[in-house]
Amino acid sequence: MYSQEEKRQFVAVSESLKKYRRADLIDEDGKSILDKLYVDLLEGDVILNKCLLDNTTFLIGRKGTGKSTLFLKLESEYRKKKGYCPCYIDVKTVFESSQAQAINYQYLTEYFEQEYMTKYLLGRNFIQNVLKTIYEEIDKQYRSLPDKVLGAISGNTKEAIKGQLEELIQKVNCNEAFKNVEIPILQQIKKQKEVMNQKSETDSSEVGTNLSLQQTTLNSGVSGNLASSISNQDEVRISNECTEIYLKVFEIKDVIDEVKDILKKMQIHKLVVLLDDVSEIDGDALKMFVDTIVAPLNNWSEEFIKFKVAFYPSRVHYGNIDPGKIDIINLDFYNLYSEFDVNRMEENAINFTKRLLNNHFAYFSEGIEKYFDAKLSMDEVYGLFFRTSMNVPRIMGYLLSYLYQSVIIYDRGITKNDIESAAEKYYDEKIDAFFKSSTYCLLSIDERRNIEQLKKVRDAIVQKSKDIKSQISKGELSGKLYMKSTPYTSHFHILQDSDKYLDSLELNHFITKYEERANRDGKNTNIYCLNYGLCKKNNIYWGKPKGSEYRTYFIERPFNYTNLILEQIKEMKIIKCTNENCGRVFEESDLVGLQFTGFKCPNCFGKVVIETVVDKDVMTDIQELETLPLISRIELEILIELNAKGQYMFARDIAEEVDANSYRVSWLCKKMDEEKGLVERRKEGLLFKYKISEYGKKYCY
Repeated sequence: MYSQEEKRQFVAVSESLKKYRRADLIDEDGKSILDKLYVDLLEGDVILNKCLLDNTTFLIGRKGTGKSTLFLKLESEYRKKKGYCPCYIDVKTVFESSQAQAINYQYLTEYFEQEYMTKYLLGRNFIQNVLKTIYEEIDKQYRSLPDKVLGAISGNTKEAIKGQLEELIQKVNCNEAFKNVEIPILQQIKKQKEVMNQKSETDSSEVGTNLSLQQTTLNSGVSGNLASSISNQDEVRISNECTEIYLKVFEIKDVIDEVKDILKKMQIHKLVVLLDDVSEIDGDALKMFVDTIVAPLNNWSEEFIKFKVAFYPSRVHYGNIDPGKIDIINLDFYNLYSEFDVNRMEENAINFTKRLLNNHFAYFSEGIEKYFDAKLSMDEVYGLFFRTSMNVPRIMGYLLSYLYQSVIIYDRGITKNDIESAAEKYYDEKIDAFFKSSTYCLLSIDERRNIEQLKKVRDAIVQKSKDIKSQISKGELSGKLYMKSTPYTSHFHILQDSDKYLDSLELNHFITKYEERANRDGKNTNIYCLNYGLCKKNNIYWGKPKGSEYRTYFIERPFNYTNLILEQIKEMKIIKCTNENCGRVFEESDLVGLQFTGFKCPNCFGKVVIETVVDKDVMTDIQELETLPLISRIELEILIELNAKGQYMFARDIAEEVDANSYRVSWLCKKMDEEKGLVERRKEGLLFKYKISEYGKKYCY
């Protein structure tokens, strides 16, 4: 049915949609095809044009929603604009390289205890690498300027520019230069701290012995060290102090002036910094990065520097940036399309799916229709791909890849059932891997408990949906809205003030926000849909009956899952005072007040903590899973990917699947081969290929 060329073209389409790392899309001649393959989420390139405005922009969307592709397109467009200098930074890669550099500097031991030394150095190296990347990009721009522009620069300015750039790069790389600035600042802060500690101890003694001991624990330091306590409050304090030190050490205002001076000599009047994968770094580093680099450069540069920053939902940090003065663009289905036309959300979303698929198939082949069964209309195809992917291009690419393996190579036309089966496979291999990848990971017990409890929330939602389906099928839920033949139960609603408990499930594509409506009790709710593959796996009907009379179907009382989810959350957390003589237990509603007081008990001023409570079944599961040596999350993700492929793979191919740098993947695979026996290596030409070992497969069951 298909020629070898047509099969190759189908693979090319799926691979082009799967690409989400920073790999330029190029043709066989090495020329970029980005302009031909880019498809905007809204017709007329509305999103692209909004991003090109001279404003700082936050792009917010889940994994695979096209943030990196949009950045590639923005970079391409800015390079065409006179007077603009785009600078792309993969923040996750820079952060990972900074971790490898965070070695012990002896001269800092006077100011930091060992447990905080690495954290401080990591932050410092991270900022160094970001600034270095900016300087190197400016240097590239300088070297690529046409002769006619360079000729317009009079006198010795060309050499002066080169010298300034080399000086900046050397300055940011030189540890001795940092010491000259850093040590006086640390000495000053240490002296201030010792004075504060003495005053705190004096004040505390006037209140009473118990309170004195408590205040000493919170405020004092061993030998005046900046980091002497491991309480949550001190974690925040240390983070804030480090940020203040970084701002002084790196002299951000001077950096702005130096960069401005260089770029203006190059006839560039706007530096646009594209920050990708910001939410991939840990929470403390993210906050420090925004507070130390993004906010100061944005706020102090007098419109000279503008940022385009990619975040995950629920992992956005504004720092001192005024949200009212930046453009915020949401890329996920509901948040995007409800902003423009709430009554045509699904229609506009399916339109994007249609344009995206048609564009890629038209470029790589003679069209999309020939690959699908004649009984399936193309409108049905576009609708199915929307529902199975929720408009995430990367997921569409994987679905096509699975369809190639299960249908195209056997010369069959793709049917509805084939697409649904591909969605189930994607759920099993990619989404449910969120839980699999935590099984043998080197996580703290609290992190592992939280993940296990999140799994319980998912399972409770699925079970509730199956129970309602059974009730409809048996006629136990009566009413004209419920159809025994097709008992739809894929969606549910919760009260809006409880939606924060579902952030992790939504971020990892288990559920997707679908709509906002007032329920039967007049309360504002969020409606969510379960992942299509998850529904297929559990025999849950996805969708709702057609017709305007069913528009309120999922705000009916049976689909209110608020109490169900709160009951699961209630099992997870207990908020209590750690003072044994007090032991007060707080409600969720008390959290705002506790945050205001720095989590101090109003009864005894004791430390208040949020502890994870796990039932015996979950603890038993955790203990049983600890039969194999724990490995890092990225190592486990590599093993899961190698196990899924079942063959030797190059590091670059593994890296695309696990969202990591290929150099890091090759280093980890070598380590897993030589030290742990989890991977097998073989050399092919100048490179190595990797395959999971029999022992490594034990981590994937």
